[in-house]
Amino acid sequence: MYKRRIASISGQSNIYHYPGCHFAKRILPKYELEKTKHDMEKDGFRPCKYCNSMNYRFGQERLNLQQYAQYRKMEFKMVDDQLFIKTEIGCWKLIYSKHRQSFILYHRNASGRPVNFEHPEQECYHKQVDQLYSDTIMSAFLYIYKHDQFRMAEKAAGGNLDIRQVSKKYQPSAARRQRRQKNRRLDNLFRVIESGSEEYRRLSYC
Repeated sequence: MYKRRIASISGQSNIYHYPGCHFAKRILPKYELEKTKHDMEKDGFRPCKYCNSMNYRFGQERLNLQQYAQYRKMEFKMVDDQLFIKTEIGCWKLIYSKHRQSFILYHRNASGRPVNFEHPEQECYHKQVDQLYSDTIMSAFLYIYKHDQFRMAEKAAGGNLDIRQVSKKYQPSAARRQRRQKNRRLDNLFRVIESGSEEYRRLSYC
């Protein structure tokens, strides 16, 4: 459904819609043109402002999202056209890109304090590079659940990356995280050593 677009070959509007858009439903079958987003734009059509929006896309998926979130112990809320998702161990943010017509996923930065889900927009987030774009909100929810399952299994295994019961998709990101942690520990160690001796500071740059 989210690959298809609908437009009218009558008139001069040159606007295309998602199939569920109520403006698309007004198009008579004999005037209906169906193509992919890429082909529509190649032919000079532009997206509908109504259905190419976060509110519309969220409304289309809301019921399924509510059922899935209840089953997976998630919470979500909309704040200023941004969707925030709270899980058992983390917090996420989805922003709709009108240019890409897809969702951009952000993950809350690591913090020692609990999530303030009354105002999740005040938290700090980073782009989730291994799953940056999603065609649907549900696909982002599925990724979030699997990601958190991996993180919980990794923690239970004491950081061991050889976790057979969870998809290996998340092991590279865990390995990168461990390398960053080791580098930070080394930086902190050198900082402590250098602060105690000028000679040590000079040797550390040899």
